[in-house]
Amino acid sequence: MHVAINGHFWGQPHTGSGQYLRHLWSALAGLGPDDTYTLLLPPGAGDEPSQSERMRVKHAMPARFVGGRSANLDKLLFEAWGAARAARRVRAGVLHVPYLAAPLPGAAGMPVVVTAHDMIPWVVPGYAGSPAVKVYLRLAAAFARRARLVLADSEASRRDAIKVLRMPPSRVRTVYLGMEQHPEYTPEELREVRERHGLPEAYAFYLGGFDRRKNVPLLLRAWRTLVESVEAEQPVLAVGGGVPEPGGVFPDVRGEARRLGLDGPGGPVRFIGRVSEEDKPRLMAGARLFAYPSAYEGFGLDPLEAMSVGCPVVSSSGGSLREVVGEGGLLVPPGDEGALAGALKRVWSDTALRADLSAKGREQAGRFTWERTAEQTRQAYRVAAGKAGG
Repeated sequence: MHVAINGHFWGQPHTGSGQYLRHLWSALAGLGPDDTYTLLLPPGAGDEPSQSERMRVKHAMPARFVGGRSANLDKLLFEAWGAARAARRVRAGVLHVPYLAAPLPGAAGMPVVVTAHDMIPWVVPGYAGSPAVKVYLRLAAAFARRARLVLADSEASRRDAIKVLRMPPSRVRTVYLGMEQHPEYTPEELREVRERHGLPEAYAFYLGGFDRRKNVPLLLRAWRTLVESVEAEQPVLAVGGGVPEPGGVFPDVRGEARRLGLDGPGGPVRFIGRVSEEDKPRLMAGARLFAYPSAYEGFGLDPLEAMSVGCPVVSSSGGSLREVVGEGGLLVPPGDEGALAGALKRVWSDTALRADLSAKGREQAGRFTWERTAEQTRQAYRVAAGKAGG
């Protein structure tokens, strides 16, 4: 079987879709010699993977498509027509679009598989964007509806995809994402990254974005409750990531921290800025707990990564988080400030509970592997091509 894969996000490795594409490509390469894969790259995709007889790379559109049009229009042309044309030229039997988009009806001339990482713009109020984005979302849903199969990152995303796309449940499959394995970090490594970010030995960590559904202002209010209730030490919350200016779906996170009296040098909340991919698991491994109050997630890679390095997790149960975190963390209802504050205090103050959550979290994270993701995705290709039973 020969599968062509839309590689639009290959050149964006720091996005969720880019990480998914790269991990899936690498894991498919390790499955064995039976199938051939061609990665279809747009112009300007940056670095390319090494090629082999069965793992090939093809530039799907000529370079003249870059620069004369907007980036959004280039993307639309690539996913609606360019990738499909290239898939036909390499004589693929299946085209996989690893995000929620699909070519124009009939453009591919072969079965199409689409991955729905989440349905946030369709199901979370206020996330649909401008009128132009709303038009794009309607077209994306209409085109994806014609796909032979849709792969969802979780059961929660699967339920949303069935509802939004109005597709039969038999054509929407859950394929969980995997988790990259990290080494055991030495005390020296953890101390170095902690000191470089200006953090004390005991700190909690948040990383995962600042848009409204992430509930960061709620976390700050819950953290103030914790700070006021702990007398022996000052609990410190490290907040990773570049905080955007308030507006649209972005609340005034820094303003809320100032209003609560939490921000400032040496204070109980430290905004540490953007965190590199190398530092992220180290900061998680060194933290006393990882807080994740998001109201909705299509999967939840950040708490899963924290569990994988043994960091106790306090998370909401929103969206897919109940599936992903499971028994590996302490779950609270989305938006419940009191429950979140109570859970944070329990984990911050209870050494035995932290040890229990650390062990359970590692076990839970070990269930999510990219090898499993690739094998289930390959099975979906076979079903889409009519080479296996449903």
